[in-house]
Amino acid sequence: MFDLALPKTQPTPAASALLLFDRAMRIRAVSTDVVRAAQYLDSLSDHQLSELGINRCDIEHTIQRYI
Repeated sequence: MFDLALPKTQPTPAASALLLFDRAMRIRAVSTDVVRAAQYLDSLSDHQLSELGINRCDIEHTIQRYI
């Protein structure tokens, strides 16, 4: 009866694990999109990249970080 009066501040361990797993899967999906976008940008010429304000070394570092 008293449990209903106090708000729960911590999710149950199973709920926490599920939230962490869900977050990890979203991050993994995002990393795939980041690598795909970086690979596309890497295919552009140096002149095109400079017009966009992007350094090729930044693209290469991003690809390495997410692979």
